[in-house]
Amino acid sequence: MKAAVYKGIGNMVVEEIAKPSAGKGELLVQVKACAICGGDIRTFRHGHNAIKPPIVLGHEIAGVVVEAGEDVDRYKVGDRVIVAPGIGCGHCAFCLSGRQHLCYTRKTIAHHYNGGFAEYVLVPANAVAAGNVNFIPSEVDYLSASLAEPLACVINGQEAIHIQLGDTVAVIGAGPIGIMHAELAKAQGAGKIFLINRSSKRLEAARELLYDAYIDSSKDDAVQVVKDLTEGMGANVVIVTAGSAAAQNMGIPMASKEGKVCLFAGLPKDNPMLNFDVNFIHYRQIALYGTFSSAPRHNALAIEMIRSGKINVDQVLTHVVALEDICCGMELVENRAGLRVAVAPNLTDIQDDLARHDKIIIAKP
Repeated sequence: MKAAVYKGIGNMVVEEIAKPSAGKGELLVQVKACAICGGDIRTFRHGHNAIKPPIVLGHEIAGVVVEAGEDVDRYKVGDRVIVAPGIGCGHCAFCLSGRQHLCYTRKTIAHHYNGGFAEYVLVPANAVAAGNVNFIPSEVDYLSASLAEPLACVINGQEAIHIQLGDTVAVIGAGPIGIMHAELAKAQGAGKIFLINRSSKRLEAARELLYDAYIDSSKDDAVQVVKDLTEGMGANVVIVTAGSAAAQNMGIPMASKEGKVCLFAGLPKDNPMLNFDVNFIHYRQIALYGTFSSAPRHNALAIEMIRSGKINVDQVLTHVVALEDICCGMELVENRAGLRVAVAPNLTDIQDDLARHDKIIIAKP
């Protein structure tokens, strides 16, 4: 089978590798679409402590079951599925409470097992048994379904911060994750949504979503603008989706009294420290939240929100590349030329999907 094999920092080669087969408890899934995450870019450019190449990256997977191993009862050949990548141990307190993403011994598809930048992906028995495989509803195409995984992470983030009806929500970062956070906040009844970005290009692209304010932080003092828009109070909820210290330091003073700040994005491991006024947090009773990844139940909820139309992924998915052009796709993400970019191992398999997404660009080098 064809696969994009990550062989080390800056080295990814599309080549033929052995096609796996489903053993006891396993599923073999033919990949129809696998979206490119910012984490894939970071691994490609800088490596990852948990990843030992050669390995196939890609964890935002949508496809169809082509083999079901012995003792697999819930799934059958022909089932359309998404795969939650994080696999918990199944018996710790986090796993038993539905928070498998926090399991101390969690394994991950595309970190510990080959991922979805390939024609086929083998879903290990521990993932199948743990409920990491969710069905794609008939109304949802593969391209849309590939965005269930990042949306699941957004759902996990907002599950922690409990957006209330009427809340003013400021989202820092107008990339795909920022847009999904803004859309989910709207679906949960936020009163006003402010979208903040340091460049105008992505803000302009999002204007058709009709948020209450679009703030270019490269031109304006975003903290002051948010205060001006809220009669000096600040935002009830601030969600920082940009992985920069400047964005996170901006988000904290933007919050109202008893406000909540979600640090959704991490910082570079060689410089993860922030410098902020602790007294500001103390006297205003501000709560800081760190949120990370998602659990299988979040993936199930994500695909249902896509099915119901509560989250319109057409606003997020902008490009598709063939597997052999994956490096072109990664450059698009890296250069912020689009929002979410999906890799299709076989473009001919998703012609009907492409027809449903008439704004998607098929990118080539």
